[in-house]
Amino acid sequence: MNENNKNALITGAASGIGAQIAILLAIQKYHTIITGKSLHSLEKTKKLIVENGGSCTLVELDMNDFIGIDKLGLEIFKRWKKLDMLISNAAILGTLGPIHHQSSNEFIKVLNVNLISNHRLIRSVEPLLKNSVQPVASFLSSSVANEARPFWGAYAISKASLQHMVKIWSMENQHNNLSISIVNPGKTNTKMRKQAMPGENSDELQTPKEVAEKMKDILFSSKIYKGEVINLN
Repeated sequence: MNENNKNALITGAASGIGAQIAILLAIQKYHTIITGKSLHSLEKTKKLIVENGGSCTLVELDMNDFIGIDKLGLEIFKRWKKLDMLISNAAILGTLGPIHHQSSNEFIKVLNVNLISNHRLIRSVEPLLKNSVQPVASFLSSSVANEARPFWGAYAISKASLQHMVKIWSMENQHNNLSISIVNPGKTNTKMRKQAMPGENSDELQTPKEVAEKMKDILFSSKIYKGEVINLN
């Protein structure tokens, strides 16, 4: 196990913020393990990583596939024995509207992808993170997690629950150097934002690349975070 060869797992890296963080880490000489539902979309991220002198491993993975998440941790162990950085970015929005209008199936799917998959992810990779000298875990959240807002349904509930779970996990790791942060990127020009706010002027939004640049101060900080929520704008 060579500590000079750092690796990072980024979920939901086919586009948007996840892709830009993957490119950023590749520039910083991390080998990136990028996941997404479509290998075709991941190939686009890989092309940009390679163009920036980086290397990556593509993993076609739907975050509803809990067994796949379990296997991912095992495969990372087999190849690298450790994980230096985890970026949990994958999420879905679901339908926005009155909560009694949201179907039970969709409600469960949103919670599975945005919350339960992260529990499986933590279970799968915590031992790998603890094999790293300076392990970092960061979870992308949303401002709707911090206060109750009408019509945001399962998405807001999933993000609020995610934050609570990550804070509990960080408290369980108070006495080691595993840095755990929760990041609210703010208003960003992504596919999900367009879905949530159709017709919004995207010129007034920050870009995913700008979010990734702001996250450098968190991911490469000498500070060891323990569940803090960090708002980027």
